[in-house]
Amino acid sequence: MADYTNLSKRFLAARFILAVLVSISLFLDGRLKQAQAQAVYPEYVVVYGDTLSWIAQRFDTTLEQLIAVNNIQPDDVLRPGDRLKIPSFEGMQGILTTEYVALGSSLTSLSRRSQTDPEILVRANRLTSPSELFIGREIIMTKRENGSHMTTMPAIKPGQSFLEASVLSGKNTWLLSGINRLSSPLMGMPSDTYYMPSNSENGSNLALPGIKSIILDNLPLVQGGTFLIKVEADQPVEITADLASIQPTFVDVGGVQMAYGGINALTEPGVYPLTMTVTYPDGSEYRFDQLVMISSGNYPTDKPLEVDPQSIGTEAEKAENAKIKAVLAPITPIQQWDGLWYSPAQDADCIISQFGSRRTYNDDPGVYYHTGLDLGYCKGTDVYAPAGGTVVGVFPNQVVRGNCIIIDHGLGVYTTYMHLNEILVHEGDVVQSGQLIGIIGTTGRSTGPHLHFQVDIHGTPVNPLTWLRRAFP
Repeated sequence: MADYTNLSKRFLAARFILAVLVSISLFLDGRLKQAQAQAVYPEYVVVYGDTLSWIAQRFDTTLEQLIAVNNIQPDDVLRPGDRLKIPSFEGMQGILTTEYVALGSSLTSLSRRSQTDPEILVRANRLTSPSELFIGREIIMTKRENGSHMTTMPAIKPGQSFLEASVLSGKNTWLLSGINRLSSPLMGMPSDTYYMPSNSENGSNLALPGIKSIILDNLPLVQGGTFLIKVEADQPVEITADLASIQPTFVDVGGVQMAYGGINALTEPGVYPLTMTVTYPDGSEYRFDQLVMISSGNYPTDKPLEVDPQSIGTEAEKAENAKIKAVLAPITPIQQWDGLWYSPAQDADCIISQFGSRRTYNDDPGVYYHTGLDLGYCKGTDVYAPAGGTVVGVFPNQVVRGNCIIIDHGLGVYTTYMHLNEILVHEGDVVQSGQLIGIIGTTGRSTGPHLHFQVDIHGTPVNPLTWLRRAFP
């Protein structure tokens, strides 16, 4: 007779083991789902034109991961305002944003201002060295939804403590210590940058005694670009700056010192040092150095041009250039324009040649670049002043420029109008935005009727489209 006792025991044991395995599986599955539910991801707010593939590529994740974390389908339609969790940045919180590294930014200051761990910022931006935070680099940041804005605390002066500075700012010392990731208020140091909650954002990343803010504007910098340095101080200070051998002159405009600079369109793309020095009334100095990225303007190369041989490399051309250079040299300490500039031609879209394009003339081996914007006469031939200024040059019958007008707008910013058929202003005239100043022609070194519109900063031609698309300062 068969012995069913041991068989029954073995069966019960197998059922027990199976039950245990099922329980473990369910437990682990539950823990996995719980872990997934507890995972924290920052969110990206969709804007017009976004696609899932582009978002995945931008934030260094895969399309599959993006779909899985957000529980969506590959063919789902994205709408502006939709929010997507970004799996590659697990641990970050808030809304993902991008910004350009500003003057004075460091990993510490970015971490304090965004309230994000430095390790997460390093991972999100693939940083391998603090020196990679050069001005003008685009970086990924987060902002906390409905959270307080951050503004720079007043600078801790030599001999002053973090405790005293926090009391003077009207904030809780230990709260500010925690916000700025200090283990103790005693760890606060002079000349370091600290932040505190505020109703508005402050773009300054430098905290210097007597200096409210120092901002390098119009980032990222590119070949042929314009930059503006603004320094707001509550006491008289002397400012100097040097960027890629450009030394802009600072002018006090209503309590703010401003210096415009122009980057030559042939400047080699790369990273350049910016050095700034602040000199106080007592003679003490603060020197600041940071790397700045200058990117390519991606300028095209024009077909070789055939022009009058007398306008290339002759003594007449050299004499004309020297005369114009002298006119562009003075820096008038008054800003004569206000707000956005307008196109000097009747049709702002009638562009027949862009700024910066590389050129050769008459088989000359030298490489030149187009120093202005060529505007046609699609809707008319009238030429207008794009902004307020003073006419400082009226030059008829020039070898290169033909009939030419130069307007000084102040602070080292000039505009030039070349190849005119008629000049309708006189030297010394004060012109207003939109005032008729000339008629389009084809005089001088010109291959057809057009207006060559040029913007010079301290004698360096810069892209006029920048001035037609945004307001300075």
